[in-house]
Amino acid sequence: MQLQSTAGLSRRKNIIIAIAYIIITTILFRFANLQLIEHKTFVTKSGNNSIRKIPLVAPRGIVYDRSNNPLVDNQPVYDLSVIPYDVSEKFNYSLLSSIIKISENELENSISIMKQSFNRFRPNILKRHVDFETRSILEENKLEFSGMIFSENPARTYPSDANLTHTLGYLRTVTEQEMKNHPEKKYRLGDVSGFSGLEKIYEDTLRGIDGVEFRLVDIFGVDHGLHPDSRAYPLVPGNSLTITIDESLQIYAESKMDTLKGAIICTNPKTGEVLTFVSAPDYDLSPFVGPIPHNIWNGWNNDTDKPLLNRVIQGVYPPASPFKLIATALALENNIIDPYEKINCSGSFILGGRPFHCWNIYGHGDLNMKEAIKHSCNVYFYTLIQKMKFKDWAKIVESFGFGSKTGIDLPNEKSGLVPNKEYMNKKYGRYGWATGNLLTFVIGQGDVLATPVQVVNMMNIIATRGNTFQPHFKKDGLVKPISLSFKNRTWNFLQDATWQVVNGKNGTGKGALIDDGVVRGKTGTGQNPHGEDHSWFTGYVTSKGGHQMSIAVIIENGGKGSGIATSISRDLFAYFVNQIEGTHD
Repeated sequence: MQLQSTAGLSRRKNIIIAIAYIIITTILFRFANLQLIEHKTFVTKSGNNSIRKIPLVAPRGIVYDRSNNPLVDNQPVYDLSVIPYDVSEKFNYSLLSSIIKISENELENSISIMKQSFNRFRPNILKRHVDFETRSILEENKLEFSGMIFSENPARTYPSDANLTHTLGYLRTVTEQEMKNHPEKKYRLGDVSGFSGLEKIYEDTLRGIDGVEFRLVDIFGVDHGLHPDSRAYPLVPGNSLTITIDESLQIYAESKMDTLKGAIICTNPKTGEVLTFVSAPDYDLSPFVGPIPHNIWNGWNNDTDKPLLNRVIQGVYPPASPFKLIATALALENNIIDPYEKINCSGSFILGGRPFHCWNIYGHGDLNMKEAIKHSCNVYFYTLIQKMKFKDWAKIVESFGFGSKTGIDLPNEKSGLVPNKEYMNKKYGRYGWATGNLLTFVIGQGDVLATPVQVVNMMNIIATRGNTFQPHFKKDGLVKPISLSFKNRTWNFLQDATWQVVNGKNGTGKGALIDDGVVRGKTGTGQNPHGEDHSWFTGYVTSKGGHQMSIAVIIENGGKGSGIATSISRDLFAYFVNQIEGTHD
């Protein structure tokens, strides 16, 4: 019996040892499996609870003037975000409210909504553009704010004294609709994009490629910095953009428009490069960090002075007497009239029993074509247009670029208006207009409308004898050529006539004359049914060194073209030849 009992105990002991061995072996195998085989899987799963993926915003490209002076740069600003999933019940809403000046209820509601969204594992912005001092206070109390994350964003800053508001443009936050309309751009909620100006046109150039970093977050939702072993994706800054603007000339031109309404555009007629671009009044971008607040933008939009209107490319005005140069070209090309034939101006022209007045109510007496341009005689051109076919006049006007966009690299350019027979029939009816309308058209009044950029483009065509390029800002980019073929005598006549306007005795543009360069140009007085007439001057200067600059100036309600527009042009011509012409090779 004793032997049987001992044998039974031994058997049970062996069974227990075997079971224990099996259990230990299983545990060891499982441990080895976890550590060696399934290590990567479980590290990834645990990492999902402790590592957060944080996007990095790439800085936009810097914008430089033609001499590499920065016009638009970036400065770092901080956005306060939370990862909603990591926000615990101990989150101190009251303290956060007192620091960032957002009501406690608003914070709680915002985070509550964030927790229910699909983005609850990603940073959600609570407050943009937190300054360094505020960030420091929040960092000192970060245990109170589980899930709090800071991201550094580059915001636009404007180091130049040149406003260039309508040229550079500004940024606005991307809307959900824009994200849907442009999925190829891969915008994210909270991104900004160029909304106007060069910022919009060259969005794809200036915008960089965002990166990603991974940050450690503990079980309390507190950020402990970068994860040392996770692979980050560095951001790629946007490409810089060098534009044709001359900063010093721009600043000087802006000072001339300080209290005025109107536009100035200066270009290099040989290349189409825009040297100066002023639309007044404008608005100041420098106080704003990042995108313009909607309430500020709405205020500008509702301002009766229309500071948001880019008058250089969107302001449509009667082009006035500079338009007489186009009828002159048509007359010379088609031998419509002997340019030396005298026509009498008594102060008015009678057509159909109705008088059409010259600006000089006493008349200019007998004058030829060149004298008519120099003195800007309306009666001469009233007589001339009667000898022309309407369709021929409209066609040559369009060949100078009127009635269509110049293609300048800015958004929302207007086409202006060149009336033709079809247009007149549609607007007034077949019998609602007559040849009397043509009298106003030939002197750039009536239904004719043009933008300042179209007017300077016309002057570029004359200055280069029909071989120029479309106005543009991007330096060293591909530019569309403009070609217009006339007889040599036509170009010679136009250039000599515009010289007479400024340099001849009693020329209407004599106020644009300077000592150190040769100025050619044409004045104009744009009729304005709503008040004082608009003052026009367009022309170009050739320096002693052979450098050229063209200009178009319009001053709303400025009166005669021989006045303020001409004097502003003179000052800019003088500045160009004395200060900067050598830098434009």
